[in-house]
This record gives sequence, structure tokens and C-alpha cells, in this order.
Amino acid sequence: MCPMARIYRSYSLVQRLRLILWAMFLVPLLVGLAFFLLYSSQALHQETQRDLKATLALQQQFIEYWVKERAKDVGYLAADPRVLLLPPDSLRDMLTGMLAATPAFDDLVYVGENGRTKADPKHPTGVDVSDREYFLAAKRGQGSISNVITSRTTGAKIIVVASPVMDSRGQFKGLVFGSVRLDTLLGLLQAMYSATTSRTFLLDAKGTLLSPASNPAKPDARPLRSLHGGDVIYDSAKAGTLPSGIYRNRDDERVVGVYRWILDNRWLLVAEKPESEIMRLHAGILGFPLLGAALLFLGFGPVALRLARSLEGPVRRLEEHSRKIEGGDFDVQCDPEPHLGDPVEIKRLNVAYCLMVERVRDTLDALRQASLTDHLTGSANRKLLFQEGPRLIDAALRADMPVSLLMLDLDHFKSVNDTYGHAAGDAVLAAFADLLEHKVRQSDIFARVGGEEFAVLAPNAGSEAVCELAERIRAAVAELPVPVPTSTGETTLSITVSIGAATLSLEPGGEHPHLRNTLESLMAAADDALYQAKKNGRNRVESLALLPAPARG
Repeated sequence: MCPMARIYRSYSLVQRLRLILWAMFLVPLLVGLAFFLLYSSQALHQETQRDLKATLALQQQFIEYWVKERAKDVGYLAADPRVLLLPPDSLRDMLTGMLAATPAFDDLVYVGENGRTKADPKHPTGVDVSDREYFLAAKRGQGSISNVITSRTTGAKIIVVASPVMDSRGQFKGLVFGSVRLDTLLGLLQAMYSATTSRTFLLDAKGTLLSPASNPAKPDARPLRSLHGGDVIYDSAKAGTLPSGIYRNRDDERVVGVYRWILDNRWLLVAEKPESEIMRLHAGILGFPLLGAALLFLGFGPVALRLARSLEGPVRRLEEHSRKIEGGDFDVQCDPEPHLGDPVEIKRLNVAYCLMVERVRDTLDALRQASLTDHLTGSANRKLLFQEGPRLIDAALRADMPVSLLMLDLDHFKSVNDTYGHAAGDAVLAAFADLLEHKVRQSDIFARVGGEEFAVLAPNAGSEAVCELAERIRAAVAELPVPVPTSTGETTLSITVSIGAATLSLEPGGEHPHLRNTLESLMAAADDALYQAKKNGRNRVESLALLPAPARG
């Protein structure tokens, strides 16, 4: 026989209340009702406000993290020296590759110092944006995140993330901006809706509704609309105060509401919960003060104490966990398992809350991983290279070891796309990335930095060692058969690669350079060598002389 499982019988708060009410008289009942009307309803409203604040804090961190990551992406691109070196057609191809590797953006555009677009993968150039606020901010040397604006090329509602482009002397040479459709951001926001929050919506500073008109968690709810002066929550947000207790919203519903300004007070997040829903979810809790008042008269103090403890434990656990989440600690574990004696309603609320926290944590982890990985090849992307590269360079230079970098570019890759289609091109890129993964060392970083362009950062490798590595890669690629799909079935292609190598050595005791500039210098030198390899016939390795060590003192 299987061992007997321990079975705990669960009682709802209503059931517990009924069991005790049979031992009570009508006078304690009336006294308890008066106590509830004077105190307990207000306490529940305050608890609801704290829960809504925690929900908005999660959503604020989610939105601001996502937007700031896009700003970092654009900043890395604006700092790339090729933005100023490449001709417009080549720069357009480069932006096309970046756009394919960064699907969060709808478009990536380079704007000249005169305010007209010069390289745009999706639209004709020459569009004048010199009057846009983000262009004026870039002229002042500032990156910016715009309000919701209307695109002059598509007419869609977009958000623009811009970063200035400066030459080596620090002179303004234009800007790079990435456009994000408002629908994309709102789609991410919808994943944050909670089934226990009646309405959560997003507005701009003027009260105009940005989020969908209906709540995906409540499809039968009344459609939302923009706010204006006279709406309690909007007036409170403008004044910087919080509505006290229950108020009537723009739809004449009695609700508890909170708000939160995000992105430097550009947008307003609002959450409201109807009083009827609060009463329904906490029906048993609302009866507790009523029961306590009656028991005080009849001498049932110990019973009231046990009931209070049965509520205090789980509610306190949820409250403490929500405060940690509100403080940004997403790694804190939630306890979804019911505890002995927990009421049924509290168990359900605890499970729903834990599911919501887990969903948010998974979403943030997926965003972090996606932001550092190329979705097609599974290799690292430019962002990870610029994050981890300076650290590896620093470690090598502090140990007086050389650092090398390879720039690899597949030969005639455009003809593969033109002849066999983009699916064939994707297969070639995936096969090439898989070969690289098995050829480089575990201590190396290889990343896709453009359409068909890859980089390998090899710390502790001198010019001779990195040239041997490059030659092994070149020879292996030349012998690699790549099966690709075609319109008539499948064919096998042979590909070649051109490689440029550059090495940096530091004399013992020498000064350490600015690590970001060192990585960019290595990439620029390797790019020059790659250009020579292309110029000298492709399918070859070219290496530049060692970069000079920084001067002492």
C-alpha cells in the first residue's frame, strides 16, 4: 500500500465565520458591523493601493529597462567609426544588417549634420528632421528618447531613440536613430497585465490614452478612454498627490487607483481596481473585524487570535515579497505552496501572485538573453562584444599579454542572396557561425557584428598565433560544403571568407589605454586589413603591423 498522504481540510473565511457566528448573539454582530464600517474597509483600500503600487513598479521597471536597452543599442552603433567612413550605399547595407540583428527596432537611420536622412534601409533618403527635438538634442551632443511622434515616412506612431555621431575631434557629424513602433512597446506591456488588476493603462503627459482601449485580462470590461482635467486620478498625478481611499473615476465607478510617472515624467501608468472586486476578493477578510468585535463581548479572544494569525502569516509573506520585487530584487523566490491553515482565498491569491512574478521574471530573462545574442546564428552580437571585450582586453594587458582581433567577411555573400534567396543566405551564415564556434578557443569571443561580417576577439594571442588561427578558419571554410534550400529543392554551395587581423601589444609597465577606444581601434585596424584582403583577391588573410603601445606617462 502507498503510505497515507497527510490531508488537510481547507476552510474558507466565510465557513469559519459561520461556525463562530452560531455561538454569537445579535448585539455583538451589530457592534462588529459598526467597527468594520469605521475601520476595516479603509484598511483594505490601503492594502489594495499597496498591491497596485507593486504592480506598477514591476511595469515601470519592465518598460524603462526595455527602452534603456534600445538606447544602448543605438549608442553602440553611433560610436562605430564606420558610420563616418563608409559611403552611403555601404552604410545602408551595414544598417540593414544591424536591423536584421536587432529586431526590436522598426528602422535604423543615419541623419547627416544638415538634418536630412542619408542612409535608411527601408525608406528613401533626404527626409528633413532638422526640426525634431531629438535632432536638436543630438546637436547639443546628447542622446535622447522622444515622446510618441508621427513618422514622416510611414505615418505610424513611433518612439525615436537617437544618439549623436561625433568625429575624432568631437565635432557633430549627424546622428543615428532607431524607431520603435508604439504597437511594439504596447505589445510588450500587454504581457504585464495581471488577472487580479481590473485596469492598467498607459497615457502620455497630456492624458492621451496610449495603451489599447480594452484590457486583455478583462475583454468584457468597458473600453478605456483618455483622461483630462476633472478626472480624479489625472488631477492627482498632475498635483503629485495620491487619491485617498475610494473615488469615482471617469466612468462613474467607485474604484481604488494609483499612478506612476515613468521615463522622466513623459508617460503615466495608471492602475484602478473597482471597489466591488476588492470586496469580492476579500469577502472573508472583511468579516474578520466583524467577528473580532463580537468575540470581544463574548470572551472569544483566543479564537479571534487564531483567526488573525491564519490571515497575518500569508498576507505578510505576500507583502514582504512584493516589497522586494518593488525594490528591483527579481531573484527573490516566491512560495506557491499552501501552508497549513491558510484560507482558500489566500491560497488562490498567493498562487496567482506567484505565477505573475514568475512570468515577469521569465520575460526579463528572455529580454536580457535576446539582447546579447544574434537570433539567426546563435552567436554573440555587437552589444555583447562591446560589453565583454573591454574586460578581456583589460585582463590581457594587465598581464602584459597581447590581444588580437579578427574581422571576417564572407566573400560574394550578396550573390548568394540574389541567386538562391535569403533562406539560402541564412543557411550559409548559420553554417559559418557553427564552424567558427568549433575553431575558436573557449576564451575567445566571436560575434556577428553585421550582415555577413563577424569578429573574433582573441586575448593572449599574438600576431603569429592569430594569423595561424585565421588561416585555419579560412582553409576550413573553403572546404566546408553548405547545403542550402532552393526553389527546386536543395543544392550544396562552397564559400570562402576574407579575414583581416590586428594585434595590440603593451610593453611591460606601459600605460593602459581607454579600453573602449582600444576595442574600437582594434576593430578599425582589422577592418583595414580586411579591406586589403578583399582588394587583393578575397579568400585570404591580411594582417596589419602591431598597433603601437600607448606612451608611458
